[in-house]
Amino acid sequence: MKLGMPSLIEFKSLEQNVRLCHELNLDFIELNMNLPICMPENLDVKALRKIKKEYGIQFTVHLPEELDVSSFHPSIRKGHLERCKEIMEWASLADIRTLNMHLNNGIYFTLPHQKVWINEQYQTEFKQMLYQSYEKIYSFAESKEIDLCIENTGNFHIPFITSALEMLESFENFCLTWDVGHDAKANYEEEAIMMKFEKNIKHMHLHDYNGKSDHQALYSGIVPINERLHFATKHNLKVVIEVKTSESLKESVKQIRSKQMGG
Repeated sequence: MKLGMPSLIEFKSLEQNVRLCHELNLDFIELNMNLPICMPENLDVKALRKIKKEYGIQFTVHLPEELDVSSFHPSIRKGHLERCKEIMEWASLADIRTLNMHLNNGIYFTLPHQKVWINEQYQTEFKQMLYQSYEKIYSFAESKEIDLCIENTGNFHIPFITSALEMLESFENFCLTWDVGHDAKANYEEEAIMMKFEKNIKHMHLHDYNGKSDHQALYSGIVPINERLHFATKHNLKVVIEVKTSESLKESVKQIRSKQMGG
């Protein structure tokens, strides 16, 4: 198991993230492509390689959250696929082998008494476009020796998303990220789905949930942190301590090390 941190919005440079990662003796930083400082256009591959050599720090990547590779709009779908490929190409040059992405639910209509997802109403078309897109994405990822991990965002238990995952399982390089905080926020309804695909879990996002909000400091809520760390150790996962401030990250790292050492 490797422990890492997310790139933090409070920092205006990669160097600040690197210094904190080094200070906390963590193994890697997850570069969030929603942040301009992490985008390939603003982050030189040579600079990343230099950091890795100097500090012994590795990197993973969180793809932009707005990506929708099953969009019903051909030009949007094409653009999002191209962005995936651009980032994978860049990551490969930087020797980054783990990429995380969301499976977009699409748009919903709010009716008087319920929420109706367009992708559920047009499920056949949705799954067809999703399959075609991932056929291209997974082929490209394989050529770059990259694990492209789909993260649960509180949506894996939604029937049309569960069905889509079952379809994608047919690809040999189908990989998942288990976000344990999102799972808790969904009343652990995603856990059974994750266990169904246990062999495909390659990555973990670890944060707590206090009944109101997730991305809380570890051991401050209801997530069974030690159980999740045991799972990560058993499966040799990369684990992002996905809290959102430097102070909560420091506290979380302190708590993990205290618990692991029996303190």
